[in-house]
Parts: sequence; structure tokens; C-alpha cells
Amino acid sequence: MREELPLSEKILQTLHNLCATAPDLARRSEELAQILQTDLDEVEKILDGYKAEGFVEVFTDNEGKKRYYVTGRGIIKVCALFT
Repeated sequence: MREELPLSEKILQTLHNLCATAPDLARRSEELAQILQTDLDEVEKILDGYKAEGFVEVFTDNEGKKRYYVTGRGIIKVCALFT
């Protein structure tokens, strides 16, 4: 039986599952926090760490909200979760 994934890996997997793999498909951090039913600040902290590692990219949309999407490197990391 597979163990429960840590929140950080759930966040990356959720972005991937939502097909957030390009700027035009990017998702707001608020949306991810709502889907995962967790704290927005924690989600953004984890995502900012993933940005530093090159797993996600982030930009601010025209409403001033952060949007994130998975990079090629992040997609490889998500696929590795299943092996």
C-alpha cells in the first residue's frame, strides 16, 4: 500500500493533474489551497521553494494574483512520484 504523499508533493501533483504546464494554463495559489484544503501561505511557501529548484514558474496576473505552472523538470519530478 502506498503511503500518503507530503503536502509539497501533493501540490506539485495537483498542478500537473490540472494540466498547469504552461503560462496560459497556470493556476492561482488560492485555487490550489482550496483544492487541497490547506493554508494559502503554506502553499505559496512551498511553491516558491519549487520555483527556486526549477520545478515551477510563477508570474503575477493582471489581478495581482500569483499563478504557477509546472516546468519540464517539475513534470519529471511528478512522474518520479509514481515509480
